[in-house]
Amino acid sequence: MPPCDKKGAYNIVNHTKWFLVRHGQTEWNNTGRAQGQADTPLNLKGHAQARLAGARLAPVRFDAAYSSDLSRVVDTANHIMQGRDIPLTKLEALREKGFGEWEGMTFKQVEERYPTMFRRLFDEDVDFAPDGGESDRQLYARVKACADDLRRRHAADGSVLVVAHGGSLRAFIAALMRMPPEYMWRFQFENCGISVVSTFDNGARLDLHNDTYHTGDVFEAQN
Repeated sequence: MPPCDKKGAYNIVNHTKWFLVRHGQTEWNNTGRAQGQADTPLNLKGHAQARLAGARLAPVRFDAAYSSDLSRVVDTANHIMQGRDIPLTKLEALREKGFGEWEGMTFKQVEERYPTMFRRLFDEDVDFAPDGGESDRQLYARVKACADDLRRRHAADGSVLVVAHGGSLRAFIAALMRMPPEYMWRFQFENCGISVVSTFDNGARLDLHNDTYHTGDVFEAQN
């Protein structure tokens, strides 16, 4: 936690706010498929969610913006960045966890074909990886290196937008909060959910997590 003064207020020296946003919905999200690093596009609902996230974040003045380089994230970030004059920096390090040979399969199919491995995926076994994919520990190491670099780069006061995936954002927020990889699954990220973390010289504070108020029930009546 950041240092406090004698009255208990935070001493916000070198305070940075991180706005973390997961990409909008894709058809693979909608059908429960493992996307991983497959470059699946936003569906119609995903574009609408991203525009609503952009409207929600319109009052925020971002000093920098970063995203994964996969199209569903880039398109989400572009909706949020509409009308802003700062560049969007795309980083491969912010990609989703690689699911290897499972990518494109529904999680139901994975559970039926590989029941033991499926349980390991959700049992906080941070060293398990699907064939050709990444473990949570590998994902965490990749994203933590990126988060540490961005935190050094933006150590002064400011607001930074990071648009990425559910898995990479779990790793990113755990890294900002200085938590081990075993804690990643304690954070949930819905499509276009917004989280905010404040970082300080010697700590971090979770200000908002997985807020989807802005998306409401978009298109729900039509489904």
